[in-house]
Amino acid sequence: MEKADTIIRSNAIFTACDEEPFRGSIAVKGNRILDVCPGDGALIYKDSGTRFFQYDDQLVMPGLVDAHDHMWWGAVSLSDHVVDITCSTSEEEAVAMIKAYADSHKEEPRIRGFGWFPANWNDAPLPTKESLDAAVPDRPVYMNCADAHTCWMNSLALEEAGYTPDIELGAGSVGLNADGEMNGLVFEPDALELAWNKYYDFPNDQIEEITLHYMDTLAAHGVTAVSEMSADKCSDTIYNRYSLFKKMAAAGKFKARVHSFMAFMRKTDFTDIRKWQKEFNTDLFRISGVKGFLDGVTSTYTALLLEPYADRPDTCGDGVPLDTQESLNDSVIAANAAGLPVRIHCIGDGAVRMALDAYEASRETNGEHGLINTVEHIELIHPDDINRFRELNVVASMQGEHLPLENNEKFTRVGVERTRYEWAHKSLLDAGATLAFGTDFPVVFLNQFPGIYAAVERKNYDGSQAGLPDVEKITVAEALRANTLGAARAYMRDHEIGSLESGKLADIIVLDRNLFNAPPEEIKETKVLMTIMGGNIVYERYKK
Repeated sequence: MEKADTIIRSNAIFTACDEEPFRGSIAVKGNRILDVCPGDGALIYKDSGTRFFQYDDQLVMPGLVDAHDHMWWGAVSLSDHVVDITCSTSEEEAVAMIKAYADSHKEEPRIRGFGWFPANWNDAPLPTKESLDAAVPDRPVYMNCADAHTCWMNSLALEEAGYTPDIELGAGSVGLNADGEMNGLVFEPDALELAWNKYYDFPNDQIEEITLHYMDTLAAHGVTAVSEMSADKCSDTIYNRYSLFKKMAAAGKFKARVHSFMAFMRKTDFTDIRKWQKEFNTDLFRISGVKGFLDGVTSTYTALLLEPYADRPDTCGDGVPLDTQESLNDSVIAANAAGLPVRIHCIGDGAVRMALDAYEASRETNGEHGLINTVEHIELIHPDDINRFRELNVVASMQGEHLPLENNEKFTRVGVERTRYEWAHKSLLDAGATLAFGTDFPVVFLNQFPGIYAAVERKNYDGSQAGLPDVEKITVAEALRANTLGAARAYMRDHEIGSLESGKLADIIVLDRNLFNAPPEEIKETKVLMTIMGGNIVYERYKK
């Protein structure tokens, strides 16, 4: 009989396959789970060389799988090379924080930051370059909005990045004043690309330093699988970064499995991505598919709605959709035909419908291709489209913490009646859809537990009701499964990660409490005691 390298025993083991935890034990051999047993059954695999961990009521569960986050953007946001202005409540306060950072970081050639958000500024007018010019006149300033759909820059950044008032863009826009002068804002992916080329430009030694810190942070929060959902394009800069990631992963420096989804909108030839996919295809770092954007966000009226905005009845979304249905269909069909799963950013119900229509067109053309396509975010959905997720085998990839982040803004933007189907977690599950949870880090922090709490209790950060009362709540088991097995399905890896089952990769975490009997408000306070990734302990809160 094989003997285990590690055995974990607890009164509360949640496999993600069951509805409740049970008293049991887990045996690990090498990088895989040898057995999961009720009671003390796994002790038959114990010998003198086996590491043994005994827990009481602390929950043991699969490693958290973040279905949607932005590896490099998030890693940079954690570093000392950026200023976090998330807590700012006005343009003036944000500028003061930026100036203080710039004054104390003279060595930084650019001033980078993130986190400003219109909903946190009490619907004040959007910021302008003038305030940044006055605060930091000597260096380019790039400030990413928290939702990653707008960048706020000073004049030097606009010039360095190459923006002009009449720049031609495939999608997105450059903000202009009444006199036609650039105001310092750019909106949506194609327009953001120039700014991000500068924002994320670091030498290799800093890339490695930033990535190592990110990996340590993931492990401390029990996250064992993540993604790079920034829709990178095939370029020399990205190739260099990916090559470094692959080298770091091969050297054992990655503490989570990373899945990159590259740009696909308005493309039908995926030869370049398929070539890269063969080169970057390891257990810890791989290109897993493609990703695109159909709309923006409701806060700036760039989400695509089926009906006009309640507070701006003149539009169903400014500058959206970011592609035509015909062009989108062609790209999805071609990507799936090339063996590439597709993931599409859709905030509004209009964008969700367009994505589902494209996936349906792909199935009609390509047949049952066996790939897992997803719709990302789904902050609003029309009830007629809910059943289509199961019918088309499309995963609903959503973020629980985005609900309190928005602080009931959709009551104003779309009207109370339509918010019945905002973040419709339960409706999608009841219809048989696979629900995958993530954070969209760094839109919110990579800690999954506040999002789990939000999905279970539907509460804002201050404890008030998030959205309409008594709708769309899900159970703790459903939320945890969305953060593990459901998210693994979004990566087409649910056969090897996402649950505690014999033969699967040994990605296991231990929490400081049992979420199934803890008071709901304690869910968001949960801490990780230990993280095992691929059979290796990559984090221990208290060393034994």
